[in-house]
Amino acid sequence: MKIRRLRSSDYMTVMRIEEFVLDEYRQYLKRTRERDEVPSGIQPAYFDYYVRTKSSFAALVDGEVVGYILSQPVSFTDGEKKILWLDYVAVLPEFRRRGIGSSLLSKVENWATQHGCNMLYTGLNPNNTPSQVLLGRKGFAVRNWMKAVKEL
Repeated sequence: MKIRRLRSSDYMTVMRIEEFVLDEYRQYLKRTRERDEVPSGIQPAYFDYYVRTKSSFAALVDGEVVGYILSQPVSFTDGEKKILWLDYVAVLPEFRRRGIGSSLLSKVENWATQHGCNMLYTGLNPNNTPSQVLLGRKGFAVRNWMKAVKEL
């Protein structure tokens, strides 16, 4: 497995992974009869922004992108300063439980530390137990099961 900076040429692969992840969520909503707004795919302009931040990364296995993390530095969130906001973390199901999500989080943590960020911040679905476990293992304090924070 290799982690590298996200590239513009990764867009279509990231979109395929995202669509798979969103479909999993749609199936969950159908199964549980919960209601939620399912977002549309990442628009090209947003994707290009993530590429330009140089704080977003792709995970590759045998040269193919199998996961990604999209993040962006922000100045203030909930009164905190120097934050790296983690927008999306996704790994194809057949590559899960192999440390890929953990490696992606380690990579953004290293980037954040090198760029003077003192916190990683993200939101998560309160019913996404695997994400809660992953974030907890990586040292995040998951507050109210709706946001996870890691001070650096």
